[in-house]
Amino acid sequence: MSGDSLTIGILLAGPNGFRVKFSKHKKQLVKSMLLTDASNLDFIEREIGNKVKEQNRIFVENKKTLFVGIPSLLSSDYFSYLSRYSNGLLKFSPPAFIADNIDDDKFTKLFSLFVDSSAVTLNADDSAKQIERVFYEQVNTKLISRVKDVIHVDQNFDNKVVPSLFTPFKMDCIGLNGVFVGAKSLPFTQTKETLHKTVNTYISVIAHLSSKYSRSLTGNKFFLIADQPDKKTDEYKLWKQLRSAENLLTVISSERSGEVADLVENKGARTFLDIG
Repeated sequence: MSGDSLTIGILLAGPNGFRVKFSKHKKQLVKSMLLTDASNLDFIEREIGNKVKEQNRIFVENKKTLFVGIPSLLSSDYFSYLSRYSNGLLKFSPPAFIADNIDDDKFTKLFSLFVDSSAVTLNADDSAKQIERVFYEQVNTKLISRVKDVIHVDQNFDNKVVPSLFTPFKMDCIGLNGVFVGAKSLPFTQTKETLHKTVNTYISVIAHLSSKYSRSLTGNKFFLIADQPDKKTDEYKLWKQLRSAENLLTVISSERSGEVADLVENKGARTFLDIG
């Protein structure tokens, strides 16, 4: 609304091909503010990445020709055009010439200078904390703030409600009207053991509540809010497994958490626990 913009990535063209890098942290910040479908941003990033891979493959196959006679959208003229006329979700700055041989270290410094210094200077723990902060901000903005007056939010369950619980378990929200509608947010920056324990406890809570209130396990609408982790990790394997076995709960990203609020409104879900 103010007309400001946020730099989320950098693209560098050199004699040996292209380099492109996006800031995960900046992307999450942008997504948390978008009123439109944030998946469009991921689509644009993938398209640019695919085009870079395609152009670099051509460079490897035919280094002598470089740009000559090679059809490509990744040209200085094209980005000059985009900088003038692109008014959509993603904008482009005018291309600038750098009189230097940019190696990987210098590219990292450019990324730190123009895009995201935190991605270079933060250690793994600090980076995880930033990702979690943005993750919870999205859930709170798109879900909790919308349903807090009609269903239970930040609801703790203990062994008085669910006898199998050894420690309290908190759900982001839960309501009832014919079927349960509930959600649990879980950032996949946590350890594999913690993730397994949390998911198993969530399933136990779902099963107990369904039995206690005589509701079908498959008729309920329970969600696990979890953003996709790095594909090279064990956490990704668990996330993918949960995505492919959505019988008791449905896995959605934090940017889609507003869909739970939509469902609460459509189902007319309300509070049902006697809390006092």
